[in-house]
Amino acid sequence: MTSPVAQGISGLSRFQSLWQRCLKAGAADSSAAIHQRLVEAYNEPQRHYHTLVHIDHCLAIFDQCKSLATNADALEIAVWFHDVIFEPGKRNNEAQSAELYQDLSTDVHDNEFRGLVGRLIMATLHDGSSLDDTDAGYMVDIDLSSFGLPWKDFLRDSQHLREENAQLSDTEYYRRTGDFQACLLAKPRFYVTDYFCQRYEQQARNNLTKYFEQLGKFR
Repeated sequence: MTSPVAQGISGLSRFQSLWQRCLKAGAADSSAAIHQRLVEAYNEPQRHYHTLVHIDHCLAIFDQCKSLATNADALEIAVWFHDVIFEPGKRNNEAQSAELYQDLSTDVHDNEFRGLVGRLIMATLHDGSSLDDTDAGYMVDIDLSSFGLPWKDFLRDSQHLREENAQLSDTEYYRRTGDFQACLLAKPRFYVTDYFCQRYEQQARNNLTKYFEQLGKFR
């Protein structure tokens, strides 16, 4: 399966349309300023993988499965915000990303909707928690879908992830990431949802198996 990224998919018009249709009646629309804030965040210099390219990829994957979502707008907003805060090595990036959305959506989005978006963002911790909501599986699988790309694309993304953690030695970095990836590989299903399992499961397993073979000296 090839990468589905479309040029300009994370542009202003798409975000504005999404944000505006989620507004409470009479709420002020700051979608242009919020989009600019997102773009600036995803272009920060410490990022190599968690950039707008990743968001473009996730949005394109979302477009393929959005008809299956229970609340597609909440899922899409979670995609936009899930990596907006990113500091290499920090363990609270997801929580801070969810908090930023909560701050920006106060009094403009319905509280129940805001709570759902926050939980979907937190599902990208990939620790098995925050999967109680119907669309959480899609959120998790969208975020991990790059594991199921063709080998050369998977390898490119892996290199970009390594570049984001330049402060770690090779041994430490590959031990940490290898532990996480091995946990994914050990699950009966790499992907939560049937949609992603059918389309990406085998390629993701093939990629990681080959990757572990190449990195054997660090494990």
